[in-house]
Amino acid sequence: MAQSDTKSTLIYARVSTEDQDLSHQEENLWNYATDSLGFPEDDIDVLRDKSTGTNIDRSGYREMMERVRAGDAESIIVREISRIGRDIRDIHDTVYEIVDDHDCGLYIKNDGLEVDADEELDIAFKSTMFGLSLAAEIKAKKVKENTLEGLRAAEQAGKCTTRPPYGFTTDDEGYLQPTDEFSNAREAIEAVEELGWSHRKTARHTGVPRRTIPNILERKDLYLTTTIDRGDPGESA
Repeated sequence: MAQSDTKSTLIYARVSTEDQDLSHQEENLWNYATDSLGFPEDDIDVLRDKSTGTNIDRSGYREMMERVRAGDAESIIVREISRIGRDIRDIHDTVYEIVDDHDCGLYIKNDGLEVDADEELDIAFKSTMFGLSLAAEIKAKKVKENTLEGLRAAEQAGKCTTRPPYGFTTDDEGYLQPTDEFSNAREAIEAVEELGWSHRKTARHTGVPRRTIPNILERKDLYLTTTIDRGDPGESA
């Protein structure tokens, strides 16, 4: 496969969690590019991304697309179709932009999809792409659902999976533990719901920030079912 003097073959590698190792994926894609596709090693650049939870680092992906749009890319090589899009529409738009709009080659190793630079997408490629994109979208939704179920299960077990609410901290295992501010939160709940105080007055007398009171009221079951010694709420002025 001929390569121009000014354009590069871009390998894009991505993993979904911080503890996954990119090196194995990069090595497989490098061998695929050089041994199977015949691209010269000197013309290959490797771009990479790691995703951690909901914080998705897409700097490698953005650079890949910027170089495609700038005419600096001859071909794109990825492991599977989910690496270039998040759902059917995203994958479709990205593939067509790479291949049709900018005449780049696209090689998706694990899915067996290959189109050379300056070639058009054929019916077989489009049909396979749609099926794989649908499967990738379903898988992504299932992973998201499983993650949410895991978070809910952890919370039901008493573990905190996000920032601890007002009046709590977490121990080494992630379980909520009341702090000195916990009794203030209990007083705020009683002041608002039993004494009918305004949020402003409650904040002034309990020391709980006014903007925090709605959050405490939304999670009042957590505060009312946690056992801790406390005093009575302050008297009104």
